Amino acid sequence: MGRERDAIRVTGSNMILTIYAALLLWRIDCVVESTKVVKSNMWHQTTSPLIRVGPTASLRDSEPDFIGPIENVTVALGREAVLTCSVSDLGDYKVAWIRADDQTILTLHTRLVTHSSRYAVTNDSPRSWQLHIRPLKVEDRGCYMCQINTSTMKKQIGCVDVLVPPNIVDEGTSGDLVAREGQDVSLSCRADGRPLPRILWRREDGTNIQLRNEVGELRKVDMFMGPNLNLTKVERRQMGAYLCIASNDVPPSVSKRIMLNVNFPPSIVVATKVIGVPTGSHTRLECYIESFPQSINYWLKGGEEMILAGDKFDIVEERTTAYQTRIALTISDFETEDSGTYTCVSTNTIGKAEGTIRLYEIKITTTTTTTTTTTTTTTTTTTTTTTPPPTTTEYFESRYVVPLQPAEQKFYTPDVTTYDTMQNVIEQSVLDNNWLPTAESAATRVKQPLSLPIFLSILMLPYLKYTILTSFLLATVLRKYLNLIIQGTR
Repeated sequence: MGRERDAIRVTGSNMILTIYAALLLWRIDCVVESTKVVKSNMWHQTTSPLIRVGPTASLRDSEPDFIGPIENVTVALGREAVLTCSVSDLGDYKVAWIRADDQTILTLHTRLVTHSSRYAVTNDSPRSWQLHIRPLKVEDRGCYMCQINTSTMKKQIGCVDVLVPPNIVDEGTSGDLVAREGQDVSLSCRADGRPLPRILWRREDGTNIQLRNEVGELRKVDMFMGPNLNLTKVERRQMGAYLCIASNDVPPSVSKRIMLNVNFPPSIVVATKVIGVPTGSHTRLECYIESFPQSINYWLKGGEEMILAGDKFDIVEERTTAYQTRIALTISDFETEDSGTYTCVSTNTIGKAEGTIRLYEIKITTTTTTTTTTTTTTTTTTTTTTTPPPTTTEYFESRYVVPLQPAEQKFYTPDVTTYDTMQNVIEQSVLDNNWLPTAESAATRVKQPLSLPIFLSILMLPYLKYTILTSFLLATVLRKYLNLIIQGTR
């Protein structure tokens, strides 16, 4: 009995050991299978997606192939670029788009792999796979691969070129400039873009650009091409705003405004240097000033007394261009004490200039001429008395105004530094009153009335022929009557 019990115990222990060993082996097998799965997953993650997807070549009779090359595209910045990959007989194989320079997987078949929303893939037809990139950025410029996951990987490459509109770069581009008249000035403009922009210069006001060649000859052009605009011996007429315009056929073009100021001392031009003014009238004095920077302008009387605006004087200052100004002084109710020298003065930080105008008074005299006409009374033997008309007196008032002519006339032309001068001479006889008429000359201008005999003769002219005929007949009859008397006496 004891041996049987021992045998049963040994047998039970062996069974437990066998079960335990079986469980242990099963556990080990599970661990090994788990390790294989992990290794398999790791292998799939470190290999190309095209190698681990799709069937093997042994399962198909033929492999897919590309129908044609991928066309390169050139697109402006911000637009959409589309690359098309055409594949025939694809079957269960997969198509992927990969960036060529860094091997970044963008799409796999119809699924977007990259996290950027600017990429998309479409499959409009079974043979066509399009990669869309929008909006296009500068960093999208480069090449892209279309791959098929065959046993021997097949691929094609298409490239995208990004056109960039022009942009003016502050570094290397001139700002606003200030120069002295006669100096050399250079305006620079730099721009980037793809393709490289062209630089064009224009004047903002539309006037011509004045350039000098190596000989110093001046020529005028509407525009100038090039990054540097060189102005030799700059003049005041070249002052103003210049536009640097950059363009490369990719809209929009851009421009920058560069202001050129030319400093020079004031210069004054007086239109009329000597003016005669009638007493009691108004007169206007004008000076034309060119200066930059802007000058301070005022009037002096007699070279010392500053004139202020008021009831007697009115001062107007008008700026016509960036460097041209017209100032005017109006004198009301001209009097003798207003005669003299008037000076317009202009001064700025560079210099000072003066212009002088001389005024003299022209006195206006009123002359009254009286003409008296007397008519006498005539009495005839026919006892006919005619009363003469009353004595009449006529008054004629004459007022003479002397036309004024300036002693010197200068025609002001803003764009020309020289001026044409016209010299007129004022006759001294005007001041001596030699133009006044005499009493005799005035009397000759008066229409004299007719005398009474002449007036009666004019009235009797229509009846004169009848009077003569009657007198002739009367004389004939009288002569015959006398002859009859004489014959009767005999």
